Amino acid sequence: MKTKKLILFSLISLTIVAQDMPTLLNQEFLDSLPEDIRKDIQDKNTATALNSNETYRPYLYSSKLKQTEELLNLKDRLEKDLTDLERRLNSDEELRINKDLKLYGSDFFNTFQTSFMPINEPNPDSGYMLDKGDVLQIQLVGQNDFSEELLINPDGSISVPDIGQITIAGLSLDEASRLIQLKVSSAFIGTEAFINLAEIRDVNILVTGNAQNPGIYTLTGNSNILHAISASGGISEYGSLREINLLRNNTIIESLDVYDLLIDGQYNLKKRLRSGDVVFVGARKNIVTIDGAVNRPAKYEVTNEQSLDSIIKYANGISRTADRENFSLERILDGTLKSIPVRNENQFKTIKAEDGDLIYIREHPYRQAKISGAVLKPGSYTMAEGETINDLIEKAGGFTDNAYKFGAIYQNQDAKLINEQSKEILYQEFLDNIIAVSQLSAGSFDLGPVVQLTQEIKNTDANGRVVIDLLNEGSDLYNVQEGDELFIPERNNVVYVYGEISTEGAVMYSELKDVEYFVQKSGGYKQFADTKSMYLLHPNGESQLYRSQRSIFERTPKSDIRIYPGSIIFVPRELDDSAPRRLAAQAYVSLLGNLGLTLASLSAISND
Repeated sequence: MKTKKLILFSLISLTIVAQDMPTLLNQEFLDSLPEDIRKDIQDKNTATALNSNETYRPYLYSSKLKQTEELLNLKDRLEKDLTDLERRLNSDEELRINKDLKLYGSDFFNTFQTSFMPINEPNPDSGYMLDKGDVLQIQLVGQNDFSEELLINPDGSISVPDIGQITIAGLSLDEASRLIQLKVSSAFIGTEAFINLAEIRDVNILVTGNAQNPGIYTLTGNSNILHAISASGGISEYGSLREINLLRNNTIIESLDVYDLLIDGQYNLKKRLRSGDVVFVGARKNIVTIDGAVNRPAKYEVTNEQSLDSIIKYANGISRTADRENFSLERILDGTLKSIPVRNENQFKTIKAEDGDLIYIREHPYRQAKISGAVLKPGSYTMAEGETINDLIEKAGGFTDNAYKFGAIYQNQDAKLINEQSKEILYQEFLDNIIAVSQLSAGSFDLGPVVQLTQEIKNTDANGRVVIDLLNEGSDLYNVQEGDELFIPERNNVVYVYGEISTEGAVMYSELKDVEYFVQKSGGYKQFADTKSMYLLHPNGESQLYRSQRSIFERTPKSDIRIYPGSIIFVPRELDDSAPRRLAAQAYVSLLGNLGLTLASLSAISND
């Protein structure tokens, strides 16, 4: 038998509540539970024990007054939790800025060190500046054959046999090669010189200022500012990515702005480090945060001279979905965060950046919604603010001839979030119930049905289904939100009957026929059918209680028992008066109406 999960969360009312106090759990009882339920109960009991030294005294149905009191308390808790969630969902102030945004470029040096640090191997270009400590390999070919590695002396010269001293410190590798070649040609006719760098010198430099680990570092002569900063561990939280200077003899000879490299791809570093150089990291500049409909939301470091439009550039521009007439700028003025009106992006060009500025680019009120099933043009559609479900259907070309409007399934993202929280609250209450009943029953009751329901709750997905009425104009009251989905099924001309009846399955729909008709078509009630607690689940997600005829004078009004194509009739088994059976009864009554769990699990509860 194939069943479907019909999920519709609402405020859950439970009539059985356990006290939230720690207890010693029976190991045999725990071992009998499914692994996931057992772990959750143990974790819950441990957490409760840490917050209470009182004795756990579970109770069940102590009095009607107590029962009512606990029910009201639970409802109050549910309503409070759901109200808080709705407030957060609707709060622009709380959701607007992502508090986890990182400073752009702050992790650059984390990967640079291992990937781009120069090694002590001679691989420089021809512009490499020679200095004392470098080693040249000189090979003469021709009338005089000669090959030797020559160290550049402290005075900046090399000593070439039969030629003498040649001063090359301060020359580029290319300039030194031409000079040596000229000297060789003058000394030896028909001899050609080949010059290579055999070994690069080490240099000792000082990294200071707001580096992560200031100090003296030994690098190769092929290193630059980036390598020096990386060797020191990068930039500290107080350091600037925009102001890093190379000083030689107390004079700035080169500056680095990391954003030039990261944002514009400009790599203009020409100076290689020499012993005695100082690399100084300046203090962090202004930090401006930009979030929302931009392509790279982040925190950015800016100078006092920059206008706010440069932040939009850093963020890779405004995204396609942005509302270009709805910007937000918040700035600290007189110690208070205040909003500054910004009507369009051009206005950002005239506003200078200040430390702590918050820019938020709102998404355009247009949103994407999906429609599928029995419509002429299923797919995703762009919806304007205020457009309704009927508008979505119209964009999809309307219904097909076989569309079943009453069975439409509408899923809303905000409802899904609320439903997920309702499910968690319900699940925790059921764990409490299992603990309470296990203590009272002392092993005399079968908790299998209750555990079955608890596991079903845990594994049920909250899909955010909202009951809608496409048969009337009331559907125009539902404004479509981002991510909403509407499914229109094809007409299903059967009614499903399950539970304590002779033959479970489908019965052909017949208009104006009542519950008794479809039950009899399924072979009638079994001996222990509970005809006073039958439930109907309709294609639109609604559910209702049905009481079968108890006397010739008492019958549920026809207006309350209308059956539709695709409706489900569930006939439970009559339960005894034991505590766990009553618990199971109360549970599946609530769940059938509110959660719409699988009929398979309900059957497990109703059968021994």
